[in-house]
This record gives sequence, structure tokens and C-alpha cells, in this order.
Amino acid sequence: MIRRAVVPIFSLALGAFVASACGETGRAGEPDAAQGVLDAAMDAPSAPIVRLADTVVDAPGISGTGFDDPQKAINGVRGAGARTGGLDVFSRGYTPADAQSPGNDHVTLAWSHGRLQNGPGADLVVFENPFVVGASGAFMDLVIVEVSLDGVEYRALAHDYIAPDPTTYRNDPALWPGFAGRTPVLLNIDSNPVDPFDAAAAGGDPLDLDTVVGDDDVARAIRTSGARFVRLVSAPARIDPRTGARYVRDGASNGADIDGVYGRYVTPE
Repeated sequence: MIRRAVVPIFSLALGAFVASACGETGRAGEPDAAQGVLDAAMDAPSAPIVRLADTVVDAPGISGTGFDDPQKAINGVRGAGARTGGLDVFSRGYTPADAQSPGNDHVTLAWSHGRLQNGPGADLVVFENPFVVGASGAFMDLVIVEVSLDGVEYRALAHDYIAPDPTTYRNDPALWPGFAGRTPVLLNIDSNPVDPFDAAAAGGDPLDLDTVVGDDDVARAIRTSGARFVRLVSAPARIDPRTGARYVRDGASNGADIDGVYGRYVTPE
């Protein structure tokens, strides 16, 4: 939506400026003012735009059909509302890779020829498919979000399970700050094509690159230069530092269901 809005406005303004620069007095052999304006426009860095992550980089342990089709994580967000989980999703499990298996606990996405920059406010929003149950709870398949510049070194965005007893699962989204998979998905590109960063209208879980964990060179580089890759990991495949065991989960949960990821400040590369 933003791409379509920005380009025509810029083109009209550029056209008016070119016409003014050329005027009626241009003569053969003199510098071409219009060409100078066009060259400057082509050399100027492109403004960041909102973009859906459209490339699957890594999706281990898949069959490629049904909910096991990773293309469903990049084909557009199709949420089903506050009280129903979406069906156009790519499902992940809880098994990390080891010597015997590639695992099935994550998917890594990217923006084709683009980089997510760190800007004001939320930089990305992750759409999983939780839904409301009861008065204040939610059915959640929680997700840890990790980002990388090079596809090798990843750093997690800050997250924590803050229940008084971290060995017991509770379905209150407020107890899981920093995780994705907490907020129902209202955005639907077919029936509710709203701004993905309008939290009230779109749902999903907005996150900020300023929360990248660590003060090492890699973490600082991501906060400064942004990220090309986003890895979404089923939370119960990872260790909760409070317990030394895997993060707890709902007994009915069977892994994260990814609907899509939008970046807010994506620049072409």
C-alpha cells in the first residue's frame, strides 16, 4: 500500500521540478537540467517502505503440503479474527536440530533485495494465530524472534516469561512480554487489508530492533544497521533461563503457526 502511494507522488513532484528546470530557454550544447535532476533522483537512497517478508530462507523438516507448506508464511497475512485461529499458516514444531534430525522448530524469513532498518517505534510485526479464550486468556503458540545481518550470527529480541511460577504455563498474554504469538490476527489481505502497524486494526505482535539482546559487536551492528533475516522459533524448543528447562506451553499446543512478518522500514539493496 505504501509503495503505491509514494511512487506516484514522488513522480509528479519530480516531473514538475524537471519542467521548471528545463524552462523554455534550453539550448543545444548547454547542460541538460532535466537529466541532472533525474540522475540525482536515481542516485538518492530509496525511502524505506512497509514490506512483507517474501522469502523463505530456512524451514527444516517440512513436507511442503498443507500446514507444512512454508510458502504460507510469505503469501500474505490472512487472519481469522480475535476468537479464531487462521488456516493460511505455516506450522512449526518443537524439535531442535541435532545429529540425527534437521529439527522442525523454526522458519527463517527475509525481504528479497532488502534490509529492515531500525527506525522510530516498532520495526517489525509478527503475525501468528493466537485467539481469545475466556475473559482474559488466549490460546497461544509462543514464538521467540531472532534477527541477523548475515544469516549466520543471530540475536534474540528481548523476551521473558514473568509468571510467579515459571514452571507452570499460564495463558495470560501479559505474562509473555517480547514473545510473538500473543495477539490475535485481525489483518486479512482479502477481507481486512489494514495497515499492518495499526495494532488496533491489524492485531499481531509489534517488535523493536532496539530490544536486540546483547552488547557484543553483532548485537550493536543489528541495532545500528538493521537486519536482513528474521528467524521465528517455537518458544518451547528453547531454554527458559529462569528454570534451565524448555519454556512451558499449553498442553494442546503443537508449535508455532506463522502467518507472516511485516517490516516497517525496509530499504532496497
